[in-house]
Amino acid sequence: MRIKCYLLGGGTNGYLVWDEESREAMFIDPGAYAQAIADDIRKEGLSLKYIVLTHGHGDHIGGVPRLSAAFPAAKLAAGADEAPLLSDPGQNLSREICGEAVAPKTNLPLKDGDSLALGALAFRVLATPGHTPGGISLYADEIDRELFDDEDDGYTGTLFPGDTLFQGSIGRTDLPGGDFETLKNSVRAKYYTLPDGTIVLPGHMGGTTIGLEKAQNPFVRA
Repeated sequence: MRIKCYLLGGGTNGYLVWDEESREAMFIDPGAYAQAIADDIRKEGLSLKYIVLTHGHGDHIGGVPRLSAAFPAAKLAAGADEAPLLSDPGQNLSREICGEAVAPKTNLPLKDGDSLALGALAFRVLATPGHTPGGISLYADEIDRELFDDEDDGYTGTLFPGDTLFQGSIGRTDLPGGDFETLKNSVRAKYYTLPDGTIVLPGHMGGTTIGLEKAQNPFVRA
């Protein structure tokens, strides 16, 4: 598995993820469009199979129209319960964040336990509501050995939690549809049951691991 992170609009991390053998790829959370994304996809000879939205806030969806136009064969995937937020610019805050109304329509609704495949790679869909009603996360029992190549560190898998979990923090719950207790339950039930060596690549700021967050996160303790 290979991963490349892009710092996009609103300080959002967007991730290009691909399988080296099949060259199938997905892009997670295009908060804004950057020409470098399309350039890298073409330079690496990748086939963009999915555009995945962990949730529907404007700083994670602003680049969807242009990225979808550039790669029309890519399926747009998001949590099935996130459709109302995605379709309503007044709720997803795209006007305030992006300067224009964005209301993407997904053609691949996802639910807990679904799987997305990139060649031999499998990404498990975790329903993780709380930051938004239909937020999802992706987990794979793989890591990018080009980025995390020290096997002695005990890394065992990779989690893309969107804005549900950060290094030493969690996503805000004061926006439409947010709920603090629901978010805490998502973190404990879906994240803290993963191996401690799971690398966490969040929607903002730097990465962490499940083991570190279980031990140190002041908002949700294991």
